[in-house]
Amino acid sequence: MPDTRHPDLEIYIKNRSVEQVLDWISSQAERTETINSSPSSIQLTLTFPQGQLEAVLQQKVSGKAWSSLWLKTNNTPWITDLDCAKDAAKGMDTQIRCIKESWSEDSDASIEEEQWWRIENGECELINWQG
Repeated sequence: MPDTRHPDLEIYIKNRSVEQVLDWISSQAERTETINSSPSSIQLTLTFPQGQLEAVLQQKVSGKAWSSLWLKTNNTPWITDLDCAKDAAKGMDTQIRCIKESWSEDSDASIEEEQWWRIENGECELINWQG
């Protein structure tokens, strides 16, 4: 598994409320500030020792059970989406999914199904998911 720092991070969180996700990310960041809020999304500014970043928490994506947390730049303690997902799965005691590898403009868009990590109960498994 490559240890190249991903430029941004995104995880998909199963069956957790906005409050639970915000509690978890607030426990990881030095500071959390809500910038804008609507019924379906919350824009945040997060501060980590590595720096400040913008984030978006989207509700009910990929079906009603899933929320997406997108950290727009990777000024975080996590190198990859999977690192973040493992901590989130443990911290929120739920299933988390993230893409197998960081997206780039050079990515092969012809791949029929994208591979994703499913993290649950301390186990990581590669799956095909139309996230």
